[in-house]
Amino acid sequence: MQGIIRFIIDNFVTVFGAAILTAFTAQLIFNTKFNARILLLYALSFVVISGAIVAFANYGLVKFSPNIAMVFKTIFTTLTSILLLKFFFNLSIHKGIISEFIYNLFLAIGNYVALFTFKSFKIELNEIKSSLMYTVIAFAIINMIVIIMLGLIKSFKMFSCFPPEIKTKAYKNYLIYILLVFTIIMLNFNYYVEFGEAADGLTIMLSVLMLVVFFMFSIFYTNTLFMLEESTQELEYQKFYNKALQSIINDLRRFKHNYNNILAVFGGYIKNQKWSQVEKYYNEICSEIGKVSFLDNLTSLNIKSAGVLGLIMAKYNYAKEMGVDFRVVTDGEIDEVKMKISEFCEVLGILLDNAIEAAKDSKEKKVEVFMKRGEKALSFIVLNGISEQVDVTMIYENGYSTKGEGRGLGLGIVNSIVSKYKHVMLNTFADDSKFRQELIINL
Repeated sequence: MQGIIRFIIDNFVTVFGAAILTAFTAQLIFNTKFNARILLLYALSFVVISGAIVAFANYGLVKFSPNIAMVFKTIFTTLTSILLLKFFFNLSIHKGIISEFIYNLFLAIGNYVALFTFKSFKIELNEIKSSLMYTVIAFAIINMIVIIMLGLIKSFKMFSCFPPEIKTKAYKNYLIYILLVFTIIMLNFNYYVEFGEAADGLTIMLSVLMLVVFFMFSIFYTNTLFMLEESTQELEYQKFYNKALQSIINDLRRFKHNYNNILAVFGGYIKNQKWSQVEKYYNEICSEIGKVSFLDNLTSLNIKSAGVLGLIMAKYNYAKEMGVDFRVVTDGEIDEVKMKISEFCEVLGILLDNAIEAAKDSKEKKVEVFMKRGEKALSFIVLNGISEQVDVTMIYENGYSTKGEGRGLGLGIVNSIVSKYKHVMLNTFADDSKFRQELIINL
């Protein structure tokens, strides 16, 4: 009877629990939500596949070499977990690797706590293996440590510094390095558990402690790099915003400074009954007044992002130079976007430049910008008139343009930037007289 219970613990409960805790690790680190039914299917699939891997290793490969069997089990059960995370939860490979690594790190800590807890009571490894009660206690201690570590992640939000996507080659290389170091330690530990040799307990414990220290330092270092990058982007944003704002302020100062001069000029034209010149001068002044009016409207809009505000100011000035009416409407609070600020400004800037240039040659010289914050997405819609029909299937090809030779690179750049973000979409619509582009950033 004890043999059956022990078999169930070793081959079902342990593996099933490992699968569930790995999924919860991914959920905590990457803030994802898993359906309970899918989670159950994932755990059962992992039990079946890993069971087959372990059986093949224990009853097949072990006859040729125990070392090969141990390495085979360690590597292929890990790969199985990563691939199943991708299949069931649509988790990218690098996120699956990180989740598996973090869980196994906590599992290693739990193993050492359990091992040295028993050693403190002078209970040897062979006794733990042979006793059902000790096996159950060890299982409880190990998983309790893992749950405590996961609770610390949740409580202190240790991984909140990680971006939605980990793209940089340097970070991937750093991750691979840690995995290799950790794999060596885990292989050594597994060998120790199986055969009670290959390394003394103190050596393995020191190795794991060094890895934990290295891992925590790496989190701090990575977080510092991300904060530095964010600060650099924010500085670029602020420079752009200040430049656009300074342009508006200069226009306002010039208008205020010329106020008395404007009245004097009007007085002179009226006194001499130069009505045609009065009308011409009035139209010129209306253009300046329009800037003041637009600035008043812009400050009343709920745009909290300095980058968006600065970009809109700059493009308003550009539209006025091109003789294009430029209007902005917001719905909800427009705050910071989930993109690199430099790339977002480049994308929206290209869309607005193209809209202004197209509207300049159209019958209706107008560009309308709609910004909306919904519960799940932040939308930027740019609507403009066009003078000729546009092939929306070709506009993102490099070199395609209705403006002439040597143009048409802008939307190709937009497409390459947008394609880097899985949570960002760009939709394009066109008819005979209107062109509409929607930049949607899922929150």
